[in-house]
Amino acid sequence: MLRGVAKARIRCLSTSAPRGFLFNLPDKKLVEKQDELKPTSKSKVVFLNEKNSPNYKAFDPERDTPGFRVNQWKDKVVQRKEIEGSYTAEEVTNIMNETFEELQGSRPSSFDGKDLHDLEFRFKYCKRLQQKLGFDLSDYLITRSHSLQDLLEEVKMMVTHRWSSERNPNAVVLRPEDFADAPNVYLNRELSEKAQQKLFKQKLKEAQAQG
Repeated sequence: MLRGVAKARIRCLSTSAPRGFLFNLPDKKLVEKQDELKPTSKSKVVFLNEKNSPNYKAFDPERDTPGFRVNQWKDKVVQRKEIEGSYTAEEVTNIMNETFEELQGSRPSSFDGKDLHDLEFRFKYCKRLQQKLGFDLSDYLITRSHSLQDLLEEVKMMVTHRWSSERNPNAVVLRPEDFADAPNVYLNRELSEKAQQKLFKQKLKEAQAQG
């Protein structure tokens, strides 16, 4: 015998009645004639820039940033391209010894036996070392250097590593000394566009002075 199954009553979570979406469609004739519309002064959109804006003011350092000055905290500045030619491994060792003596009063007896577990001292030491070297040490390098020997090896790798462009780190960097045994090969060392312009202005100024 089959029994009737009562329908389950579904209770809406919202008491408001559902509403359909309303679309405000444009007139059909307007859509058909849109290619024939001509812009007027009221419908024209003006994009303001430094040439046509009435409120535009050129940047004036004295007015816009009064008293602004960049303080160089390094003793000297060594660009990344110049790191390899600026120091030798022995010079790095001497600078690290001098930096440690400056902060601690004496030189370490052994780099390998001197740990840098005191993070406050490690940061203070690395900051002073960067001031003396003139280039930055990455946070990753400082973090993984748990002793003076670790830090020494990392900095040595920086000063002996052949520089290559960060945009294309896999690029081959060739130098004249790479072809010392090949006298029939030479490298064309063209000046950059900026360097060419600088040289041109210099030569032009010399010619004008002579004339």
